[in-house]
Amino acid sequence: MRLGWWWILLGTVLTQPVVAQESGIVRVDRILPVVAAQQADQSAGLFSEREFQVRDGRTGSADLAPMPGPHVLGNGEWRLQPADGLESPLLVVYHPYSARVTVLTRPGGTPVSHRLFDPDLDPRYSRHALVFPLRGDDPIYVKVEDARYPLHVRVESRAEHAASDLHHTRLLMMAMGVALGVSLTVLLFWVMLRERVYLLYAGSMLAQMLYVLCSYGEAYALPGVRVLWHFGAVGIWYIATLATMLTTTLMIEYADLRQQTPRLTRWLRWSGIRLPAVALMALLLPWPARKEWFPDVGNVLFLLTHALSVLSLALAWRKGSRHAAYFLAAWVPLMVFGTWRAVQISLGMPVEDWLDYGYPFVLGYASVVMALGLADRMLTFRRERDTAKEHAERDALTGVLNRGGIEYRLDWAILERRREHIPLSLLFIDLDVFKQINDRHGHAFGDHCLRAVTRVISEEFQYGDQLGRLGGEEFVLVLTGVDGVAAAALAERVRLKIERRCARVDGIEVDLTVSIGVAECTAEDTVASLIKRADEAMYRAKRAGGNQVVVEDAAGVGPAPMTTRWVADTDT
Repeated sequence: MRLGWWWILLGTVLTQPVVAQESGIVRVDRILPVVAAQQADQSAGLFSEREFQVRDGRTGSADLAPMPGPHVLGNGEWRLQPADGLESPLLVVYHPYSARVTVLTRPGGTPVSHRLFDPDLDPRYSRHALVFPLRGDDPIYVKVEDARYPLHVRVESRAEHAASDLHHTRLLMMAMGVALGVSLTVLLFWVMLRERVYLLYAGSMLAQMLYVLCSYGEAYALPGVRVLWHFGAVGIWYIATLATMLTTTLMIEYADLRQQTPRLTRWLRWSGIRLPAVALMALLLPWPARKEWFPDVGNVLFLLTHALSVLSLALAWRKGSRHAAYFLAAWVPLMVFGTWRAVQISLGMPVEDWLDYGYPFVLGYASVVMALGLADRMLTFRRERDTAKEHAERDALTGVLNRGGIEYRLDWAILERRREHIPLSLLFIDLDVFKQINDRHGHAFGDHCLRAVTRVISEEFQYGDQLGRLGGEEFVLVLTGVDGVAAAALAERVRLKIERRCARVDGIEVDLTVSIGVAECTAEDTVASLIKRADEAMYRAKRAGGNQVVVEDAAGVGPAPMTTRWVADTDT
């Protein structure tokens, strides 16, 4: 599989310029803590008057233009000045993750506090951002707590935010719908086939989707999974780690890395499965009470697992593993988008739409590519199974079906005859004086004679006919859609061709001939009874001197009519 096209496309996307948009904010000031004596003279409370630090050296003049944005806030207390002229303004805090944001829209008012995990957020908006309605263009006081990443804030009109919020919901649900549909389809395959890799695929993809929905906030508004809000950020850590463990297990089995890269796979199992499992158990323990250590440990294991995964998959691909190529094509873009998005959020850089929605869309893409890889894997296994079955059913000497193979085909042909009411006949072919040929010229030459006979018989094949060797010098030819009269004509033609073309084999004159018994299948016939009737007809041909065709039917056994021999004589 060639991946160059993907890297070109990905590089083009990642180098797109960032277009700054107005933030709807003309000034952001940080409230600085003051000495205790000063605080004693001020009213207590969350938003007491304090000294301010002016951002970027700006003054508070009223004619300032809106700053390019969005603005970035960290933990602490802030005063924001919205721009004039916005209709029904909203303060929008993007990517809040674990932060608690408290907003006071006017002095003496009631502070409003929200977290991404709160179950009672305004249902008119998605969980992509925290939304606070404002009262005109008065200064806003904001307190940020427990933020692990810088927060992007803007002041937008209600209509503007409603349009962008609807756009966000459509894109996210479209991407998740693709991944969910493919995952559920593969899960149904597991229900029917019970093959472990399908269950691992479905579990890995569903865990990845749940992580995306939790990190974007939408999971906390969906029935059935909204209970996750009780766990807060710890729940997201748990789901992300579990998704990594499932994906690593899937990768090892999907690409057969134990066979392809055994040493790297041992390291991969430690970094992507065992150590994360230990970290999860430690996360569930009551001690230590503070769990801030977990993201740092998880990120180290996450990056190490991705590095080992890419290296293992690349080496397996170079060794010719198609399944490793599929996984590599699916997983590398997802890893790049996820890591790049996390880096931008961590550094406080604006996250453009192509990156914000690129991650869930790449997850949908990865689900499709890996599903195609599973289909290719299934096709490969089917081919290997069919090849093994074909070898098991074939006679090694002549290449035709062996006894088990031909009896299986004959059984199906009898069932088809009963279902479709089509004729079915069987030729039982035995080489004359074959023992004398072996005694005179050796068994190796006898094998050449057997192959010569099968080549001649095969020339008379029609669609659906099957030739098999019962053992020794005995063959049967199953003729689907052929009645007894036509089968006798064909048998005579085969007999005559063998007599003419096998008179000399490998330059040695042997005058090889065959005796053929013909039996047409009746409604009562089984595999054993049909072979037995054809065999009895063949022995009658032998007792009559050999080198002839005898037809057996329900009424009795008799020699083939002379008209059949005349048809054969006209063949050249």
